[in-house]
Amino acid sequence: MQQVVYVANPVSGFIHVFQLTDEGLVPLQQVQTGGEVQPLVISPDRRWLYAGVRPSFAVQSYPIAADGRLGTPISAPLAGSASHTCTDAQGRLFFAASYAFDHVSVSPMDEAGRVQAPHQRIDGLMAAHSVTLLANEQGEQELLVACLKDDAIRRFALNAQNRLEPHPLGDIHTAIGAGPRHLALHPSNGDLYCLNELDCTLNRYHREADGRISERQSLDMMPEGYQGQRWGADIHLTPNGRYLYTCERASSLLTLFEVDEGDGKLSALAHFPTESCPRGFAIDHSGHALVVTGQESQDVALHRIDPETGHLTLLSRQPVGKGAMWVRVLNLDGRPA
Repeated sequence: MQQVVYVANPVSGFIHVFQLTDEGLVPLQQVQTGGEVQPLVISPDRRWLYAGVRPSFAVQSYPIAADGRLGTPISAPLAGSASHTCTDAQGRLFFAASYAFDHVSVSPMDEAGRVQAPHQRIDGLMAAHSVTLLANEQGEQELLVACLKDDAIRRFALNAQNRLEPHPLGDIHTAIGAGPRHLALHPSNGDLYCLNELDCTLNRYHREADGRISERQSLDMMPEGYQGQRWGADIHLTPNGRYLYTCERASSLLTLFEVDEGDGKLSALAHFPTESCPRGFAIDHSGHALVVTGQESQDVALHRIDPETGHLTLLSRQPVGKGAMWVRVLNLDGRPA
């Protein structure tokens, strides 16, 4: 499997491009974005990397070459600073959550896949921290917006005019003071997970056939007896859905959860030290590697995932400068030319 890793550093303004090998991360390219580059997302057809930059409030569409290197970008305005982004399933729409401006925006893409200026903005979403797309077997799509200061995951249906409208089944509410931040979707069992930043809990929800979403579990991310600051950051699953990982910045820990293959129940298994103040991480497409950045570290770290236990072993580090925050992994195998 040929894979490329993209790491964004808002302090330096660089996107670092690495080839992922069995031995570690091999530097391929450094791209200066000209701004504080933060959220990254790869298009569904794997031909574009979209990077949110501030303070210009823009998204840059980078064409991805055959070897994963980035070409010259096209820039489009955003309605405010982007904290997290995603696309629809077909790669026709680009969604951006703005934590600072309390909104979510919807931008169309042109036929080539380049993001254009927004055609919709929904305000009043307090500390909108992330956007996550849900699609069902009928092709219906909805957007989940984790609103940290609302203690709610707002649900929006995507209509035929490619605009968002409030979901008829209403929103999802977390515990008061939990601070929902990032979401993850299980690849097959219908469960979705919410990492809560402020109390460092992990909520497991299940989506029923009628579209209703109900809470099934809420677990502590931190080791038993932990008394320190709580500052949750990111969440991802292995591609087979067997293991789930979270990161916490104050303790610089990654937490491993196992997903029961029968009923989907989560169990906390172990905690692993990693880069200082881990803000973001990603899992490769084989499920054998976890790549993590630390805001107080100078490096990006590569951890090997034991396929039998989920346990992590540090394999290598590469310098990316202090402040790196975002990681995305691209599988080049079978990618359209």
